Amino acid sequence: MIRNGTVSDLRQPKAYMLKGTVIETGYYKILQTRIVPKLIDLNLTPNHITCAGLLMSVVAGVCFAYLPFLGGLVTLLTGLLDSLDGALARATGQSRKFGAFLDSVTDRYTELLTYLGIWFYMQRTDAPSAYPLLIMLILFGSLMVSYTRARAEGLGERCMGGIFQRGERIILLGVAGILNPIINLIAAEGSIDLALKGVLIVLALGTNLTAMWRFMHVLNKLKKKV
Repeated sequence: MIRNGTVSDLRQPKAYMLKGTVIETGYYKILQTRIVPKLIDLNLTPNHITCAGLLMSVVAGVCFAYLPFLGGLVTLLTGLLDSLDGALARATGQSRKFGAFLDSVTDRYTELLTYLGIWFYMQRTDAPSAYPLLIMLILFGSLMVSYTRARAEGLGERCMGGIFQRGERIILLGVAGILNPIINLIAAEGSIDLALKGVLIVLALGTNLTAMWRFMHVLNKLKKKV
């Protein structure tokens, strides 16, 4: 966002599902008061955190391919880093177009790498072919959620709605990965990976519905201005 000729607030908070809640307020308070000062003391920049998040996504993908529990944990850690780069940028006044662009592009790669690991896990465990297809639908929907926002903002319209944005997807994947081996222990024989498979179905539907909602929302707003 450009204010008074200067670039600011380009890296926005990403916990949209919890936006305005006590949980979100407490979460960002902890970041600002406990973690961000330590990062400043270490002379780390928001771009350092962004790149660390990208590297962590490689680890998440590899972990998901073999141990979904670890994949879930690391995915949640990438979500933490995703929040930290923006919080650090705002705290230090380092919000710039360069960092915002880097953050947006690495977010897409981070998500692709994570789903690549899940796809490999599904192939390795001989899951039905429907699940790799679901991953393709999730990637399609996730990219369209991001694209509709970017295109709308390019036309001067805000487009932040929908409940299956990046923050929500990270949380769902992380929790599903952690719960997956636990549910496998108590599930009936032949019903393995229910947590992971279930969240793939939810994300395949949710991301595409969110993208469609944004598409129609922006179209209606633009139509009123004709």
